[in-house]
Formats: sequence, structure tokens, C-alpha cells
Amino acid sequence: MSIINTIYNALASDERINTLLARSDINPAQPAIYEEWAINTTAFPYMVLSFSTITGDHWAKNETVINCDIFSYSNSIAAEDIKEAVIFTLDRRTFTDNNDGRFIRCYYNRDGFIVEPMENITHVNLEIAAHHWRNDFIKHLVE
Repeated sequence: MSIINTIYNALASDERINTLLARSDINPAQPAIYEEWAINTTAFPYMVLSFSTITGDHWAKNETVINCDIFSYSNSIAAEDIKEAVIFTLDRRTFTDNNDGRFIRCYYNRDGFIVEPMENITHVNLEIAAHHWRNDFIKHLVE
């Protein structure tokens, strides 16, 4: 699904996010943004992205909920800074995914702290809604 690549690339290429996150264990040239829960040795702070897509209310529209789970070690300020940077990067922004033929518009939904069983772990969950339309439908509207 190309929306995953589009959102990942938007976040990974953002200078502020790149500075705030640790380096990825998978590719040290990239910020620590993962698609699966990290293992115990993963450097803090890091982010885990998950996506849930449903059919929209129109034949050419889908809706995706993007969950950004942000983890920092004993530093809620760092987690808040990352959350704000993600909101700034995605909220009310549009992206075009040429591979999948989608026009994507993102909106901030909500956020909150999640209590972790391990001591000194700060976990913030951020939810972003992404509405994506087929590009051929968008082109049809403007022609």
C-alpha cells in the first residue's frame, strides 16, 4: 500500500523529526520510525506507525487511520516535541502518491498518553486521519 510509503517519507524527510528521533536500528541513515513494535535494545526516542484503512463514503475514496506511537525514555517533553512535529508535518497537508494514484489529505484527530508497564517509558499515541482519493477522479473534477 503506497500510502504507507508516502506518510513514512513525509515524516522521515522532515528535518525536525529527523533531529528529534534516534537513528534507526535498521538503517542508521534514517530516523527511528518503525512499522512494528521495537525490541528492548532499540534506542529512544522512536516512533511506530500503524495503518488501518476502510472504504470511504464514495467509490473513489478510502480512509486510513494512522497511529503514531511515540516512545521516549524518562522524558515526556521529548515525546511531546515529537508529537508536535508530526502534527506540523501531516495535519491539513496534502500529498500525491503517484505510485498508487492517490491524492492524500491528512487531519489531526487526537492524542494521549498511554501508561506503560515498564518504569520511565513515556508513550504518546497520536491519531491522524488520512482521506485519499483516486487521482483519476480528482483530475475528472478539474477538467
